[in-house]
Amino acid sequence: MSRFRRLRWPRSARHAKGHAIAVAVILWIMTAVVGFTGTSDRGIAGPLKGADFVQYYTLGHLASARQIEPMYDAALYHQAQVGLIPESANEIYPPVYPPQVAVLFAPVTGLSYQRALLIWCVITIAGYALIVWSVWRPVADLLPDRTFVIAAAAAFPPFWSLILHGQVTLILLAAFWAGWLALERHRPWLAGFAFGLLAIKPQFGIPLAVVVVACGEWKMLAGAVSSVLAQAAAVWLMLGTDALTAFAGNIPTMLAYADMLEAKPFLSHSVRAVTRLAPNWMGVPMWAIVSAIALWHTVRIWKSQAPLSVRLGVVVLASVLVNPHVILYDLTVLALPLVWVGAYMQAAARREHAGPYWMVVYWFFVTTFMPTAAAIGLQLSVATMVALLVLIARAVYADANALNTARADAPVAA
Repeated sequence: MSRFRRLRWPRSARHAKGHAIAVAVILWIMTAVVGFTGTSDRGIAGPLKGADFVQYYTLGHLASARQIEPMYDAALYHQAQVGLIPESANEIYPPVYPPQVAVLFAPVTGLSYQRALLIWCVITIAGYALIVWSVWRPVADLLPDRTFVIAAAAAFPPFWSLILHGQVTLILLAAFWAGWLALERHRPWLAGFAFGLLAIKPQFGIPLAVVVVACGEWKMLAGAVSSVLAQAAAVWLMLGTDALTAFAGNIPTMLAYADMLEAKPFLSHSVRAVTRLAPNWMGVPMWAIVSAIALWHTVRIWKSQAPLSVRLGVVVLASVLVNPHVILYDLTVLALPLVWVGAYMQAAARREHAGPYWMVVYWFFVTTFMPTAAAIGLQLSVATMVALLVLIARAVYADANALNTARADAPVAA
């Protein structure tokens, strides 16, 4: 712990709060100027407004028109995209999303691109605010500074990136949040049904799948399978079986060219973003080994007596770390564990862990706000996420040891 104590930045919680407020103001002014000014579909700075939303807007129109083939044919997909948003001609998007995403965005038909993007951004902002507020309220006695919580949530760089790109990470965040609510009410099937929404980006479900199998959470598994089947049924009702078979047929191509999805490596934030720097024969085994260690700790913590929010928070953190494809905006899901674990560390029994935890959280914000891979090739945010997992594991294991010691010392009834 001495190494952490030698670091004096930030100097205090008040200091960190000031930084959060300043960063929030800067980020949202930048978002307003870069992402939403100008009358055309491109902002005044040049980038396409809500660049990734182009994919959902195109998929929604294709679903509404029952045009299945262009969904998973790159050339036809791009042709449809340019027909809808002519200014996106220079943007190439590989067709990777499952057909339920197309069904979800079918209502955009009839809306202009900018109006549909604005509506989705409003939904995302409102949903994020509701979720963060919902997870903070039960722990407000441990994290009483409401201004700090609001400023930190607004200043969270992944959330800013989420709005700027018009991405769908809100659905992943909502899946974890709804699953937490269900598990708190002892409804594992319903929790699994909520977790099934991760099927839109199934790589986020890797730790949950491991936990379910290793810990025998069969009701949760049944709920997740039911959720995926319900999504498939919605696709079948609207688009027929062709959409499902076309997506299944496209999976081998997606896997074969997975590394090509990293169009901007400096925006990637996971263990794979680091191991990808090594040759593939070395990088893939390194990623597998580190992921296996992270998943082992995830299972061990899930089996512990730690609060549900902490155990699920570790699952969410692991879903980012072991994920082979994580872009900055997807880190928005970490808003949940940052609040849950922050409250856990603030308890009197864990105060020795609180200082190092908040220091690492601060530097996690810094390294996502300023992606270091763009300058030095190495994404330091990954190191801070690994440090968070280590600190959480230490606190949970220390609690378990203390509990075992107390039980061993307890007098035995005659």
